[in-house]
Amino acid sequence: MSRLRVALLDGDGGGYSAELEAALRAAGHDPRLITGGAVAPVEALLSRRGFTRGLSRVPGVTLELLRGGFDAAHAFSAPDAAAARAWRRVTGRPAVFTCDETVDRETLADARLRLELVTRAIEDSDATTAASDEVLAAMERWLACSPPVLRASDAAAHERLYA
Repeated sequence: MSRLRVALLDGDGGGYSAELEAALRAAGHDPRLITGGAVAPVEALLSRRGFTRGLSRVPGVTLELLRGGFDAAHAFSAPDAAAARAWRRVTGRPAVFTCDETVDRETLADARLRLELVTRAIEDSDATTAASDEVLAAMERWLACSPPVLRASDAAAHERLYA
């Protein structure tokens, strides 16, 4: 497979996305981990109004994707998946969402737009995966979906996913 430029969108920048970045790099690809980007005053205002965390990242991450010349965008949070889908509408390239948190009733209903963003990330991305068996079990119970579980260390499975 040719060398892929993959944007890994993770506001927290750790765990699964960092391991995937290392695996893709070892397989000869060019992944780029995009972290941060939250606009502190905007994030604070949205938080005070009860909105889900990470919304202030969406415009900046979308612009970074548009400037980056990526072959695929892989998001690890629902707000980042919104940015990936906006980028996909412009470029036509794939947007992937991996849920890497164990969701439950409380986390899905704890903030404004949270459930809507998670639902759209699952339904409107080109592909959706779960980061672990535990995450999959929670997604099956609370979101009525059964995406495949892909280990972060499995670069070959991710290559097929991006294709």
